[in-house]
Amino acid sequence: MIRVSRPPTLTDATAKNIRDAILRGDFAPGDPLPEIELSKRLEVSRGTVREALRVLHQAGDPVEIIPHRGAFVTKLSLERAREIYTLRALLEPHAVRLAMEHKACNEEDLLELEGLVQRIDELEKAGNNSELIETDLEFHRVTTRHCNHQLLLGLVRNLQSQTLALVFNTKFYRSDRVPDSVSHRLILEGIRARDPIAAEEIVRKHIIEAGTSLVKRMEEVNRSQSEAARQEPALDASRFERPAQPEV
Repeated sequence: MIRVSRPPTLTDATAKNIRDAILRGDFAPGDPLPEIELSKRLEVSRGTVREALRVLHQAGDPVEIIPHRGAFVTKLSLERAREIYTLRALLEPHAVRLAMEHKACNEEDLLELEGLVQRIDELEKAGNNSELIETDLEFHRVTTRHCNHQLLLGLVRNLQSQTLALVFNTKFYRSDRVPDSVSHRLILEGIRARDPIAAEEIVRKHIIEAGTSLVKRMEEVNRSQSEAARQEPALDASRFERPAQPEV
């Protein structure tokens, strides 16, 4: 059966451009995504931008829509960041272990993972954060897809959009302690060694270290911003005092 591939619609293309700009770091977490500015920048109508932002929000991309205020880049709170990485550290390593116990990771999967690690290394050196984030997530999808536990796999996939926000923030805050290519190479070698328990622990350590490092960096940034706000010079009240009235 011949499948005809349809070209992307204008809305889809606009959504991809906005998404790429966010993942590149053109917009910081919490930044507004103004429809007028984006429509001029992308040379499309404001309605197309509005629909593209809605598509991104519904797809789980890091776009938050606040009624009567507009769209913003999702900004994770410290508590939400902790929740995401601690839950992921429970689910994903177990899925990797199950996949290995069922001997589901074959040579074809290992070759695919090897290619993804090499691609991560290339993108990291090129500073291409948009594709780097996508490749990072794809690597983890491959390691868990054969776990033969549909409920667990569904939970892992449902967490994917939250994971995307977490990885995006990791890149934005530059909180990685080791290069992505190194940490993902360790996971690959653990899987290649055919030791399910060891591989599970490597994946868990990778997730926890990345998460704790991000939270620490976010705390440092928040603390720095609070101190800067406190050091702003206070308004001189005397400037607003009424002038003295002349004596009669």
